[in-house]
Amino acid sequence: MEELGYVRASGESMDNLLLHCPVASSGTDSGVDTYFGLCTYPGRELRHRIDFKVYPRDIFAFGLIAWTGNDVLNRRLRLLAESKGFRLDDTGLYPATHGSPGKRGTKATASLKFNEEKEVFDFLGFPWLEPHERNL
Repeated sequence: MEELGYVRASGESMDNLLLHCPVASSGTDSGVDTYFGLCTYPGRELRHRIDFKVYPRDIFAFGLIAWTGNDVLNRRLRLLAESKGFRLDDTGLYPATHGSPGKRGTKATASLKFNEEKEVFDFLGFPWLEPHERNL
């Protein structure tokens, strides 16, 4: 592992952020970059992994939906999308294509375009939830 350096962070619970091994997402053309970090606490062995996700503006709304709220909300939204013939993930809302029998359809190559999270919720017919309300 290559150490990238320390970043000073404010607050009582985290004094230094030690970043290791930046890894850009591979095998995707979505433009999402992911970096993995390791938060260390001075004088303690306790560490936490931190993931930084950087989304292009045109898919930012999908990233926000995927990373705010819990797995229950994510599953509900994905199942709702599937019931309408779409595949939802953190990079877009795609028309589903037919998969092999017994399997869910795969996603098409082009996502529908939405600029705001609320537009995605409205399209799916799911009541709008502010990010702080998304832990169902």
